[in-house]
Amino acid sequence: MSVAKVSCIDSLSRDNYDTWKIQMRALLVRNDHWSYVSGEIKQPRIDDGDEASTRAVEAWTKGDSKAMSDIILSISPSEIKQVKNCNTSKELWQKLEGIYQSTRTLQRMEEGQDIRCHLNSFFDAVDKLNDMDVEINADLLAIMLL
Repeated sequence: MSVAKVSCIDSLSRDNYDTWKIQMRALLVRNDHWSYVSGEIKQPRIDDGDEASTRAVEAWTKGDSKAMSDIILSISPSEIKQVKNCNTSKELWQKLEGIYQSTRTLQRMEEGQDIRCHLNSFFDAVDKLNDMDVEINADLLAIMLL
């Protein structure tokens, strides 16, 4: 009997997608399910009357279902409705990415706002730009931050 691999990550909400995504991917990698989500392990097709292909499909379905379970169990109940019609872990991951990937613009810090929250938001945006291979001059970043 195998021991369950349990981790505690914050449930996905409207405000934490960027950190949730990193933690969720790490959990999926650790549980050997990321290959289903990434599409590296492709869904096999059943050849009529071929027992081996039937077993391959069953094994893939079992692994993909575990990946979907890992993801769904880490989504807050109020957000589940967004993905209720997804059939594979890859489809589910892409749907979440489409919904929650940040598209908002940076905003000026408002009076009374926590400086740490503002800095986190700023550097999250910088990280996203870096992930897209967009380089911003350090002097320009300093000016934008001020």
